[in-house]
Amino acid sequence: MSTDSATAYETHALEFLGARDHSIIGTAVLQAWCANLSPNAEVLELACGAGFPVTRILQEAGLRVWAVDSSPTLLAHFYERFPSIPVACARVQDSTFFSKQFDAVLAIGLLFLLDEADQLALIQRLATHLKLGGRLLFTAPLQACQWRDASTGLESHSLGQDAYVACLQGHGFAMIGHYVDEGENHYYEAQRVI
Repeated sequence: MSTDSATAYETHALEFLGARDHSIIGTAVLQAWCANLSPNAEVLELACGAGFPVTRILQEAGLRVWAVDSSPTLLAHFYERFPSIPVACARVQDSTFFSKQFDAVLAIGLLFLLDEADQLALIQRLATHLKLGGRLLFTAPLQACQWRDASTGLESHSLGQDAYVACLQGHGFAMIGHYVDEGENHYYEAQRVI
């Protein structure tokens, strides 16, 4: 049986923690995104890791956060840092997403770790967990490509901009923004309109 990204991130949790905790790449994009959300918006963060820097930015913006990650090791650190934030230890493919709808969902550094079928299924599921008008932000390269994930060594898959936009539109989303951070990561922002 091949290793999936959830297992690989747990195996490499402490290495990932050491690298991610001190990174500021993408923080300006996230701060601008948070500024466009309503005060006290309810936000679901997928693949939260140990919470730095993304969860910290969400919390500093006054947003109400729920978080999901598959790594027990990373979530132990997350809970120490953010004991008041509800968190679930689950693969995104299996999570109930707290059985609720949110004003916004973000998935930084996650989607492309899943295989194509799981990526498409996740976008479809997120449409049901976002309120009408809710916003989705995720990262993935613009081009369709494959590469080795730097943290786990696993193969990653970008479906490419055309495929992501078609999937989003097919599930009631409209594209409302595209951003690039200083690390050349591409962010897709969509809003649930149907």
